[in-house]
Amino acid sequence: MSATRPTILATSMGLNRASELWRPGPIFDYAFEVACPAGVPRLCVLTTANGDQLSVLKQFERAFASTAVELSFLTLFDKPNVDDVATHLHAQDVIWIDRGSLVNLLAVWRAHHLEDVLRECWQAGTVLAGESAGSLCWFAGGTTDSFGDVQAIKDGLGLLPYANAVHYADRRTQFRQLIADGTLPTGYATDAGAGLHFEGTELVAAISDRKNAGAYLVERRDQGAAVENSLDVRRLTRS
Repeated sequence: MSATRPTILATSMGLNRASELWRPGPIFDYAFEVACPAGVPRLCVLTTANGDQLSVLKQFERAFASTAVELSFLTLFDKPNVDDVATHLHAQDVIWIDRGSLVNLLAVWRAHHLEDVLRECWQAGTVLAGESAGSLCWFAGGTTDSFGDVQAIKDGLGLLPYANAVHYADRRTQFRQLIADGTLPTGYATDAGAGLHFEGTELVAAISDRKNAGAYLVERRDQGAAVENSLDVRRLTRS
């Protein structure tokens, strides 16, 4: 089984990294519920954005070791760790993209033609999800600190035809200005701990894993102004 419609969960949350042992946040249970797995949920994690660091892979392994989840990884450094990338990804219920450098992630994915495979998975009902860079990558553009200072980027994968901002408390003024002056299209933004649930290209829910984590729609209006609207956010809990 798979999600009933192409689904993306674009978030500013994921694993709880507050302690030495990272733990899965409730967004993963939410993703598995949306994915409608036929049996044990199959989760593939991509850590391209942080260079496939071994320490991060081990933390994910430890986080899911005692859960009823079939965990795998697709690593691309220094070469793919599976013989057939497309077959492996198409076999998943949820594909999760970890945080890191958005610009580096997009460059490596494009070198491996991964954007085409991910679009096919999305259309086939595999839930695409991720945190930070793993949120930004699905959109047409957004803001990123991949170059050091925060800048606009306009060459995301474009599965969602909007702009995106994560860590919004620090990027609100700039994001609104980029939309107001037409650099970026209408966009969605999330505070730390919030996420966006899209079916097709339609937002169907805003969610969070903590108190006071907001999600927002920012639209350009006439005379070069941007209007921000807070979205209703549903708080997730661990099952």
